[in-house]
Amino acid sequence: MLRSETTMSVTPDVAYTKSSSTPSTASSALEFEPPLACVRRILKNALPSSTNVGKDASAAFARACGIFVIYITACANDFARESRRQTITANDVLASVKELDFDEFSPHLEAFLDRHRAAEKSKRDAKAKAARAAAEALDDEESDVPDPKRQKVELKGTQGETPVVADKANEGGDEKPEEVAIAQQGENEKAPEAEVEVVVEGD
Repeated sequence: MLRSETTMSVTPDVAYTKSSSTPSTASSALEFEPPLACVRRILKNALPSSTNVGKDASAAFARACGIFVIYITACANDFARESRRQTITANDVLASVKELDFDEFSPHLEAFLDRHRAAEKSKRDAKAKAARAAAEALDDEESDVPDPKRQKVELKGTQGETPVVADKANEGGDEKPEEVAIAQQGENEKAPEAEVEVVVEGD
């Protein structure tokens, strides 16, 4: 049955309170009702297709749903407060269902929680996988871009000589790559020494 420290009243005057607390008016608490469209959808799925539900009956079901939610919430809040917590967890709700002798609901609620947690885990895993794929794609794009510090300048020599290649990251760091390349090219293009032939004619 009900927990000893929790009292419930469905009258318009008193809401669910602790025994040590001052009863509060239920004018605002008991006004809660789920959307009527949702209630009608639940009734349609739960009842045979040949059964019709009147407008007044739908309103009464909606009111009963609101009272039941407040009823469970009050009991779950007791479990949370006993554990010195301000947040009601799913385990508090399950404990409340059993405490209020609705044990037949427990298997359905536990199965729903398992599916819900599995779906949330799948969403988190998919999001993490997409983030990793995006990071890997970005790394691949960055690796394809040449490093400007290691760019090479190719200067073709004259007369069929081997091209001279200069690296911008030269050892000294002071000379420009073009100057290094031209200096190397000049060394390779030194003119050969001229040969002089002396001919002496006889008398």
